[in-house]
Amino acid sequence: MFGKFLLTVAVIAVIWFGFRYLSRLAELRRRDQPDTVAPPHPPGGAAEAETMVECRICGTWQPGRTARSCGRADCPY
Repeated sequence: MFGKFLLTVAVIAVIWFGFRYLSRLAELRRRDQPDTVAPPHPPGGAAEAETMVECRICGTWQPGRTARSCGRADCPY
């Protein structure tokens, strides 16, 4: 009876310390890996905000500098 108890305690201890050892190895691997590299910035820097204008006929919004006709006969652009 006492032998079974000691064997059970020994098995539990081996499993417990085994998990602790494996988790410590995983933590060390995470520390050794370099940080993830940020994606490169787009060429030309960040895009600037552009002023939008609303068409007074159809109500659509278009870029102020490059507004084009929407195809309607009464479109002001």
